[in-house]
Amino acid sequence: MKGFFKNHSYDMITMLLNQIAIAMFGFTLVLAAMKIDNDALRNVTSIFSILFYLVLLYIKAWDIGFKDKISVEQGKKASNPLRGALISLCANAINYFLAIFIMLRALLPNVSFFKSIGGVAQAIAVFAQGMYTGVLVNQVGGAPLNAYWISYFIIPLPAILVCGLAYYFGLHDVKHTGFFHKNQYPESDRESKRKD
Repeated sequence: MKGFFKNHSYDMITMLLNQIAIAMFGFTLVLAAMKIDNDALRNVTSIFSILFYLVLLYIKAWDIGFKDKISVEQGKKASNPLRGALISLCANAINYFLAIFIMLRALLPNVSFFKSIGGVAQAIAVFAQGMYTGVLVNQVGGAPLNAYWISYFIIPLPAILVCGLAYYFGLHDVKHTGFFHKNQYPESDRESKRKD
């Protein structure tokens, strides 16, 4: 496990930074849509931000899987098709940490410590997962989705699933587009390789 963190800590940090960057982007778009009181635009901008975030994660996780492919084939690294999902789970640890405090606040409202720390955790979670904000304000069962503590456990799941799938595809060099490692080398290098 120590080796796992050593080898993939940079990937986890990159995924977390992607989340924060897209969260700010998504939160800003949602606030603009809410300011003009346009629910359809709010939902569309939120969904667009979520999809953009998941595409970035897919590219990153696919790349990790593709880089591991040679090591796995040569027997230098154990094959673990769940590695992408585990990297994403670790990158989402902060989200689950916040979700635990939000849950404790909802389940133990009379405990002042959980009430206060849960409120702070919810405020941080709303900003840190800003791309979901537009979707989470939709009403379900008479209350917005962000009022249900379970929502904060569910919203990191798409990232974990996408990273797991992307890593697996990268590990097996499965491409659905020419976007992946299309031009790894400059044209001059490719010309010399063709001559060889």
